[in-house]
Amino acid sequence: MTQENDAVMVLPILPLKNTVLFPQLFIPLSVGRPQSVAAVEAAMATEEKTFIAVAQRDASVEQPGLDDLYTVGTQAVVKRAGRGENGLEIIVQGLERVAILKVEQTEPYLKASVRPLPWPEDTGTEVEALQGAVLELATRALSLVQLPTPINIHQLAAQAGDPLRLVYLLGSMLSLDAAKEQALLEAPTRVEALRLIHADLLHE
Repeated sequence: MTQENDAVMVLPILPLKNTVLFPQLFIPLSVGRPQSVAAVEAAMATEEKTFIAVAQRDASVEQPGLDDLYTVGTQAVVKRAGRGENGLEIIVQGLERVAILKVEQTEPYLKASVRPLPWPEDTGTEVEALQGAVLELATRALSLVQLPTPINIHQLAAQAGDPLRLVYLLGSMLSLDAAKEQALLEAPTRVEALRLIHADLLHE
């Protein structure tokens, strides 16, 4: 997971409306805006098929520049792509968190230099206690939501392995607004991420 922090990459930017892509998770995306289609096509033309998915601060902006985007996004890889009626239908996997440094081009799509952010590795009693509290709350919250297939949250936690991965999984399952999802993505430590998801679950 760890990478040298000076490994700056220049990649196409895909602005996301009302959603955040978390590392290690898969999501389907419908890409319709010309700038966004161009960014994904540019990524797919490379061997790595990677780009940066970044949430917009304001979903109503149709042609976002860098100022309209959050400064932390997720490097993503296109796993599957097809043409839909309104553009591209893709399935992407989040790889790692990145900080956006500066814009390298704006036309025909946004391209920026980014730097990988280290994966939080903090451990200790607070992480364990918070994880336990989060699991308890998540079990209660999910029992209130009528899901088509019931989820065993402890099984999910065992599969996730990493407390942070659990946070991202829960963050993607709860109907949080993009700003709250973004706060989870930007959390610099596991403790901070667990505290945030705990507050979100209490709110739910």
